[in-house]
Amino acid sequence: MLLSVSAIHKEFAGEVVLESCTFRLERHETVALVGRNGAGKTTLLKIITGAMQHDGGSVQWARGATFGYLSQVSLPNTDQTVLEVATEAREKLVKMQQRLRELESQMADHATEDDLEEYSRLQEHFHSEGGYAVENDLKFVLKRLGFEEEEWSKPVHALSGGEKTRLALVKLLLEEPDLLILDEPTNHLDLEAIEWLESWIRGYGGAVLIVSHDRTFLQSVAERVLEIREGKVDAYPGPFDKYLKLRKEADELLAKNADRQAAEMAKLDEFVRRFINSQRTAQARGRLKMLERMEAQRIVPHREDKQMKAGFKVTKRAGDVVLDCKKLSMAFGAQELFQNLDWTVKWGDRWGVIGSNGAGKSTLMRVALGDLEAVSGEAKLGSNVELGWFRQDASFLNQDMSPLETMHYELGMDQAQARNLLGRFLISGDDAMRPIKTLSGGEKGKVALAAITSMHPNVLVLDEPTNHLDIASREALAEVLNEYNGTLILVSHDRWLLEQVTKQTLELRTDGSNQYQGNYLEYRAWKAKGAQPTKATATSKESPKQTPMLSPRELSKEIARMQKEVSGLEEEITKLEADLEAHERLLARPQAGDDLVAMSVKHGELRSAIEDRLNRWTEIGGRIEEYKNLSINGDAIGVSFR
Repeated sequence: MLLSVSAIHKEFAGEVVLESCTFRLERHETVALVGRNGAGKTTLLKIITGAMQHDGGSVQWARGATFGYLSQVSLPNTDQTVLEVATEAREKLVKMQQRLRELESQMADHATEDDLEEYSRLQEHFHSEGGYAVENDLKFVLKRLGFEEEEWSKPVHALSGGEKTRLALVKLLLEEPDLLILDEPTNHLDLEAIEWLESWIRGYGGAVLIVSHDRTFLQSVAERVLEIREGKVDAYPGPFDKYLKLRKEADELLAKNADRQAAEMAKLDEFVRRFINSQRTAQARGRLKMLERMEAQRIVPHREDKQMKAGFKVTKRAGDVVLDCKKLSMAFGAQELFQNLDWTVKWGDRWGVIGSNGAGKSTLMRVALGDLEAVSGEAKLGSNVELGWFRQDASFLNQDMSPLETMHYELGMDQAQARNLLGRFLISGDDAMRPIKTLSGGEKGKVALAAITSMHPNVLVLDEPTNHLDIASREALAEVLNEYNGTLILVSHDRWLLEQVTKQTLELRTDGSNQYQGNYLEYRAWKAKGAQPTKATATSKESPKQTPMLSPRELSKEIARMQKEVSGLEEEITKLEADLEAHERLLARPQAGDDLVAMSVKHGELRSAIEDRLNRWTEIGGRIEEYKNLSINGDAIGVSFR
């Protein structure tokens, strides 16, 4: 047992948020903590970590257990650089490495017994803690979470809120505590980083507790699911789709038992009322006691969660071509985003737009829709387009107005219509009267969607509409979008939503773009097969290079040659790794007279040789797969020799 939470109770201003919350976390398990927005997930995490006091119950940790908490609060502004913050996570090993280098320098001139003894002790500890990989780990995790090398010297105070969150995640992953507590870890991550984080968590040696509304992410990593509902925690086995099935079955059984009990109680009540003052009074009193016992143990089914109930009504059809981009290019100073993009959106298309952070997805929407001037090329909207454009920052809303004022004064709706529409997006009561700037991110998003609905758009452009929406609201949005019969362009990192509602995919990349006739899941499967973009499905910043032509027979010989090279590399790597292991044993226990400086130099040379051969092995292996997947129809084929 790593963590035991027992009967936690928490109230705010007399309102019960958590009631008798009880669960355990074991070492080495990955658990999802789910629930509607406002259910108390973040409150429970704060209580677990000691950041907030509870009103009742207990939290017990295993002796010596460590935890790391990724909250939704950004890192504070400091002058520290990105690399310095990341290095803090491995500070102990970094200091050991610095001391080892100092000792090596001292021993190069004169080695004392004390120096040798300290060096030997430090070397053994450094090796056992994986110290030789510390520098590579830092660089690897930083790059995987979207920090390129030129950004490592950037101070924290110059980072955006999303970048700060990613940097906090970098630091936490490098610390490797016994329990990782991650509150919305996929916020501000692009698809590539999310998928890398999934694989990292699956291989993590400690326990992980995750709060997330990303269904695909939870399906990939969660072994168990804890759900907060009506202040209590229920536990279900994973994966996530199994939890959904078991939850539905449990709710149905609870409702059935509640109905059965209510029918029994109605019969008892009728008997008591009829015979309490008759010759059967004794029987009636017995039934009354039964009724009172049942009332004390009344089965209460879960309240049905409210869902968004709205739709985007199309009043008229647009032309056959909705949006036409030709040779479209955009850059900010020296930073190029997309170049020479040809992209046509036709009536009825349902495009998903994906790409890494900074690839220019939101910028493309602004350029294509005339909000920003392109560097070159042109973008034209088709005839009869009535646009509904959801921007992820909800910037088109007047933040000082209330949702009700926005609908009434900005969009011309009467009070009754406005309240009805907002209610369908779960904005009601006092929330409809508060200034928009005081609403949560999810509530702002719902107001923006409600406003766009009232416009009856026939072309819908949604830029990250699921930010801050819980799982149930995302499901409701998917249902609404599937019923929409206009043209849809969806910019999103939500893989589940992309799979549910899109039929075409545009991927923006730093080296060009890909277009594919299929949703994100189908696009990934196509890419996994090693398919190469064709002129019809891809654009690139660079013109294609001239490559030597090979016949099918020559191509087969080339594959055989590369396979032979791979086998030779594997043998070399095996031998070098054995040499490295033996050398590290010598370094851990040096003998008197050993030249430690020379031994350290050799250690670095062995690691470098292994890395070089691994890089070559990866490159050749990729080319083999690439060549195997080439379509061979008897014609000569162009390939690149590297």
